[in-house]
Amino acid sequence: MDLDLTPEQVKLQATAEEVGRSFRDDARDWDESDEAPYRHIFDRVAEAGLLAVAIPREHGGLGGGALEYLITVEALFRMSQSWLPAEPVFATSGPGPSMLLIGKQEARDRYLPDIVSGRRACNIALTEPGAGSALTDLVTTAERDGDEFVLNGTKSFVTGSNVNDLNATFVRFDGVPGAKGIGAVMVDAKLPGVTVERGPRFLGDRGIAHGNLILEDVRVGVDDLICAPGEFGRLMTAFNLERLHNCGFWLGFSEAAYDEASSYVLQREQFGKPLVAFQVVHHALADMWVQIEALRLLAYRAAATAVEGRFPRLAEVTQAKLFGATVGPQITLKALELHGGLGVTTDFAIQRIHRDAVTNVVAGGAPAVLRTGVASGLFPGVRFGQH
Repeated sequence: MDLDLTPEQVKLQATAEEVGRSFRDDARDWDESDEAPYRHIFDRVAEAGLLAVAIPREHGGLGGGALEYLITVEALFRMSQSWLPAEPVFATSGPGPSMLLIGKQEARDRYLPDIVSGRRACNIALTEPGAGSALTDLVTTAERDGDEFVLNGTKSFVTGSNVNDLNATFVRFDGVPGAKGIGAVMVDAKLPGVTVERGPRFLGDRGIAHGNLILEDVRVGVDDLICAPGEFGRLMTAFNLERLHNCGFWLGFSEAAYDEASSYVLQREQFGKPLVAFQVVHHALADMWVQIEALRLLAYRAAATAVEGRFPRLAEVTQAKLFGATVGPQITLKALELHGGLGVTTDFAIQRIHRDAVTNVVAGGAPAVLRTGVASGLFPGVRFGQH
């Protein structure tokens, strides 16, 4: 695997770094107020040409693949020290738009042009109050009524629910049990019967809502159908892009934590010399960087081996995400510790970086579930439960 970026990828990375850096001074205010000017963020990312980075050119996107997606979000995360500037990329090129790429032609024609252009943006509505890791236990229903589907149920932790109006929503069709009954429809938040609640306040990842999407006799047409029941595997193929987004988060935030710690220990002196001169300190930084480089190899392999260059394969992206969710919080906590008492004050960014890291440990799949997934690949003849 060639790890050298092409000139086009280097240019993309530099653009994303510049955009991310332009938001760094705002990240503290977004976190403390739990409010962010999302449209301004979205427009800035759009002006830089970073929307729809992994959508094919024939659909109006930049024509990149999984690797270009990873490069972009990693740079935005690292340089902004915030999760928010990568959200417009996620909402125009992440799992929701990717579901449209592999889904029904009618839904793709209806929604993808507006998403790719930035006129609209797309959340993914997957988790339910009673179905998180147990995804196939979801109970939000879609009952066929002529040329429409009637939706009822509640989705939770819908990131962007208060700023994006489209929701690629996993539902159970006509009461069919298990994975074979699950498909997806597009739900416009403006439809009658849709209620959007802001949801709980998070430890980190603040600024826009991770809200509840409540559906009460909501009617959508057959041209809103993304994937029919029986196509659960295709949906999860698109969902793997969310896990690649998680990998970009862990890379970018681990690098941001390293940046903050290395800068601090170079200028902070104790006992007449800079902290970095102490073996325990520079050994800690060396360990952090080796973990970052190991994560980079796993994440870039997941992107580079993606199916059609666009959809990460389950085994590779699961391993990378699991490693990121394991070492990422360790890196951010060690970086905080190297700041001493100042690390837990709001005067320093590292406490916010660490809170965002902790918040993301279970996003896109809890580590225990990921470990079971990895084990299933290692022992294909053995059936593992989720218990």
